[in-house]
Amino acid sequence: MAFNESYSQDKGDVQHLLQLPNNRQVAYASNGPETAKTVVLFFSGIMAIGTARRVPEPCQKLSLRWIAPTPPGMGQSSTRDLTVPYNVSLARDMTALLEHLYPSGGFDTLYIAGGSYGTVMAQMLYGAPYDLFPAGRKIVGGMVLAGFSPYKYDKNYTKALNWNTWMSVGPPSQLPFRPLQHAFKAAIGSKMRTEEGAKNFLRFTLFDVMDNEEKEQFRSHVARFGDTEDEFLGWLAHSTVECCKNWDGFMEVSDVIHSDWGFDPATLDAEHSKPFLVVKSADDIIGSMNSAWLAANYKSATSKTIPGGHVSSMYYMDDIWEEMITLVKDETMGMSLIQNLRQVLVRIALMGNSHLVHGFNGPVFKEVPLRCTHQVLCLQSLIADGILEYRDILVCREIIV
Repeated sequence: MAFNESYSQDKGDVQHLLQLPNNRQVAYASNGPETAKTVVLFFSGIMAIGTARRVPEPCQKLSLRWIAPTPPGMGQSSTRDLTVPYNVSLARDMTALLEHLYPSGGFDTLYIAGGSYGTVMAQMLYGAPYDLFPAGRKIVGGMVLAGFSPYKYDKNYTKALNWNTWMSVGPPSQLPFRPLQHAFKAAIGSKMRTEEGAKNFLRFTLFDVMDNEEKEQFRSHVARFGDTEDEFLGWLAHSTVECCKNWDGFMEVSDVIHSDWGFDPATLDAEHSKPFLVVKSADDIIGSMNSAWLAANYKSATSKTIPGGHVSSMYYMDDIWEEMITLVKDETMGMSLIQNLRQVLVRIALMGNSHLVHGFNGPVFKEVPLRCTHQVLCLQSLIADGILEYRDILVCREIIV
């Protein structure tokens, strides 16, 4: 069910391939207007290919383009060059993808988001240096659903993990030669060759653990889009089978989470601190455990907890995206108000009325000493006090005569 006729489930299911240098390729799905100026780059979780099947209604209202890449080493996305750090390889691949889809750079707004393991990729791009990921300059917000923290900096990450997740991505998963990963593949690999086998696995790991209330919520959710529970599981199983045609990406999941993501979230500069929504599922036993750390260490983070287990965010996706878009609007409005106030201060200073500038004292503007009324000295004092920047004066350069 599409809110906007520019979107369709069939369109979002199609897997596209982009050829990359060194005989590599990246697979991705896309939905929405191809000329959209606003783009969402969304990364799905483990054992799933990128899909743009269902674009949330708030996103459709913006007529944005939803792009869902499949991570390297999964599905039809090639295994990465292991001599290149994961975060660098990812940024290069996504730069190539965006330049392919927008050869003249024709988008101006970018949202970065992901679910479960896909939150690792989303965060790597959210905090990436602009010389590595130039499109980062266009990021207006980031979102993580049931997310992982960067274990390099989250020193107490194990305290938040349950036993299964501790085995999967904790210290045991870092043993030489990846014995646990190989054992897991040997145990379930044959099941992932057929949709029926994958469906049984998904039912056991994701849906049988739901309580009755969430099971009913799940059925209502898929029915809204014209699917039965079995049909939805069949679609999800198809995605899993396609993903598991290449296991290289799965084998390095733990290494990627433990790797250097290229930045420490707590030390990101202001330009990289766009609104960041951290969504935790209250009864999640797979992901979400590190959500508190993420909310505490990203300076512009907003925390949101929803009912249900690991996949419960899909029931609330419209509400979640409505909040994300509102956070970005509020941030934009706030920056505009600050810029306008700065311009007012510049104008007052240029008129020589520094006593009026003094009247802006308060919790935001600390004491602004009454100095010389000469324009240049007054502007210099405002800059020295950290209230204005040189670029603020340039904005009002038409007043300077």
